[in-house]
Amino acid sequence: MRGLLLMIIGLVLGTGIVQAQAKWVPDLSRRLYVGDIFTAPSTVQLMRGGLKRGDWKMLENKIVLLEFFDTSCGSCIEAMPKLQQLREQYPDMFEVLLVGWQDRGTLEKLFSSNAYFRENKVNLPVIYADSYLKSLFPHRSVPHAVLLYRGKVQAITTSNFITEGNIQKLYKEGVIELPLKDDFGKRELSDSQKKIGVTIMGYQDGVPYQGWRFERDSLSGLIKSSLYNASIFAALKSLSAKARLQQSLYIPRMDRVVWKVKDSIRYYNFANAPYWDMANKICYERYDSIARSDSLQARTVLKDFETFFGVKVYEGLKLMQVLELKPIAIRAYIPPKGQKSMTYLGTTAFAGMTDYSEQFPPVLDRVKSEVKMEIYPYRSLEELNIQLAAYGIKAEYGMAEMEVVVVEELSERK
Repeated sequence: MRGLLLMIIGLVLGTGIVQAQAKWVPDLSRRLYVGDIFTAPSTVQLMRGGLKRGDWKMLENKIVLLEFFDTSCGSCIEAMPKLQQLREQYPDMFEVLLVGWQDRGTLEKLFSSNAYFRENKVNLPVIYADSYLKSLFPHRSVPHAVLLYRGKVQAITTSNFITEGNIQKLYKEGVIELPLKDDFGKRELSDSQKKIGVTIMGYQDGVPYQGWRFERDSLSGLIKSSLYNASIFAALKSLSAKARLQQSLYIPRMDRVVWKVKDSIRYYNFANAPYWDMANKICYERYDSIARSDSLQARTVLKDFETFFGVKVYEGLKLMQVLELKPIAIRAYIPPKGQKSMTYLGTTAFAGMTDYSEQFPPVLDRVKSEVKMEIYPYRSLEELNIQLAAYGIKAEYGMAEMEVVVVEELSERK
């Protein structure tokens, strides 16, 4: 159970992107870079969006977005209505081609069964069972966005930078400079002479994201602590967990973070602003001659953050609205036919996953049961409680002191 919750925390603290085809090994000698001439495939397998065939000549005078995605990528799905709107807004200027490596049946199932797509009337052209385009634009994570115009690669970036302003700029000027997404880029800040000490930099263009890693450097033999292109909040939160400053394993939702800072925007991209990464994300490297346990090393690195950023993170308590799980008498429940259920191995797992969905306030588990629970889709707390009653549980709103993460700027910092 602890492993499951730690996995969820890792997802929350990460970038929100999905690793694509982990076992796939690219031939990097074939890859295209920004500025290269794009060699179109002779044929592609197309579905949806009204395109019958991939006529690249017809698209040469349009900006073409190749949006690589995966059925398990929430960020990819979330971006599609925006891309649909831009395609409809600039039909003579802009075309979107979703590119998936999965087969037609798998992708048809996604688009036909997803209510979010229906609500937003998403009907973009999809290239399925692709291997050619991915060989030209290899990536480890999605969404992965490639802009083509006038027969050349104009940008390799993320969906956040596919905006109305950037489309107009590229169409008018013929070129554009956007942050580079390179999943195979170099993760290194120091020079080849590895020396004991700390290097902290801002966002590094083309450097792949990496969460905290403590390891021995194979060349120098020194102990390397590193993190690349992450928010300060993500860095602090995961460090506190490694340092065991946070004893519990609750999901770090934003309503369980207390900001004692002048400007919390510095720490986390609340507005999902496209250029926030470049202004606020950080890279960190530290080399030590002494090997320490992960928890002790994390505490050492936290001291660096206090010194360089004037900020610390710790656990506190806050009175807030919660969703309490309470024991009640068991009542029978007849499961619906033809619907899939979610299995939870106990109330701790149920509370954790419900927290992650953020459909309700933070969940306070007063039942602490290890009963195996089968929960079917529900639209309200009332519908959920009808199912929970089968396990002798009721969920109701209340007020309670809950553990929170406190991010505090040190008073002596100007």
